[in-house]
Amino acid sequence: MRCGLLFDFDDTLVETTVYFNQAKQRFAQIMSSLGFPAAEALATLNSFDIRNVKQAGGFLKECFPRALGETYEYYCQAHGKKISLTLKKEIEELGWQVFSQPVEPVENAADVLEKLSGRFPLYLTTRGDPELQMDRIKQSGLSCWFSKIYVLAEKNENAYRRIAFEQKISPPVSWVVGNSMKSDINPALRAGFKSIYIHHPHTWDYEDEAPLGGHVSVESVKDILGVLEQGDQLVDKLPALP
Repeated sequence: MRCGLLFDFDDTLVETTVYFNQAKQRFAQIMSSLGFPAAEALATLNSFDIRNVKQAGGFLKECFPRALGETYEYYCQAHGKKISLTLKKEIEELGWQVFSQPVEPVENAADVLEKLSGRFPLYLTTRGDPELQMDRIKQSGLSCWFSKIYVLAEKNENAYRRIAFEQKISPPVSWVVGNSMKSDINPALRAGFKSIYIHHPHTWDYEDEAPLGGHVSVESVKDILGVLEQGDQLVDKLPALP
């Protein structure tokens, strides 16, 4: 049986959500200066952003900038204030600037991938605008370690099964590594993979989902090496899936 390792990209190997959070903080400052409730506006922004992603059928890059503009318009209308098209454009630009930020690998990411690439075939699985994601992956300097890169519309059980079939790897002896229960860990477990959950403090709450169980949790990419050394001995101690 052939073993493979499937890695998530954003907030697993590179920092991403932190830049969205910086844009949200600046947006909150603007909304507060206009007399709008900043905390409430951020919650509204989040709901608009999630709605846009669902309507788009994936993580298109225009979803977040659009949600920023829509939230500004919503509060102007709710409070009887005139919408400034100039300010709306500036607010939307906060969202677009997220995608021009440097693509910084998390600590030890390159070293870990280099070590693992000599032992296993590595695959990268990510979501979003294909052109944007491929450019960001190239900028990260990590693409050289992967046998195949998948930019998916959705990361679900069927997607993981398809990758296993295409790459001729066996899920029961292969691993999926990521920071999202919803997109990485749970669907991988349903597809029969073993899974390593990397805790990240800035994971978007769109990715929140109750864990199925049966996965290994670690605090950093570097911890993956120890998990793989223990392998089945560690997995055998995990609770069975419901």
